[in-house]
Amino acid sequence: MPLRRIYDGKNITTTFHDGYLDRLNRWSDIQEYLPFLFDQACTHPRILELGSRKGNSTLAFLAAAELSGGHVWSGDIADVRLDPRGMARWRNARRWTFIQGDDMDPDVQARFPDEVDLFFLDTSHEYSHTLAELRAYMPRVARNGIALFHDTHLMSWPGYDWTGEKSPVWTALDDYCAETGRTWEDLPGEYGLGIIRG
Repeated sequence: MPLRRIYDGKNITTTFHDGYLDRLNRWSDIQEYLPFLFDQACTHPRILELGSRKGNSTLAFLAAAELSGGHVWSGDIADVRLDPRGMARWRNARRWTFIQGDDMDPDVQARFPDEVDLFFLDTSHEYSHTLAELRAYMPRVARNGIALFHDTHLMSWPGYDWTGEKSPVWTALDDYCAETGRTWEDLPGEYGLGIIRG
């Protein structure tokens, strides 16, 4: 299937796949996991991403959605569509719905789909916020879906100083799984990626 080129009103830029390959070849804190995200998104076409920042994970998901006929819903507190170093050139992409706002705001939550195949979380990394997101969004993951959580190994972040033996994301996953009788696995790497399989 040929990939569409995105027209930004002035010129034709790159395909989602070209954007994904560009991000794959540039260092970022999620670079090591981009192939895994892409592969999972190829077989899980309805994707909900919370926390898109510069769009590295977003482009992996969009490249897969272009191949699978899927759709990506992204949420972030900042309007990532306006950042020229991020997602500005893809801001009007047909397979992408971006929702700006606090993902714990009921009005924002209502704008996301009720059921998704892939849920990706990479937001504040604060324990209480992460646990609240798990409780709010995990019920939306379809029966054979998958949920992915970045930064299970992250112990510090500019402006935050977490203490303890495990990252706040790791601890929130442990506690959520204990509450719900589920299990999660950790994909090794520098920053860590948690996985809950449907």
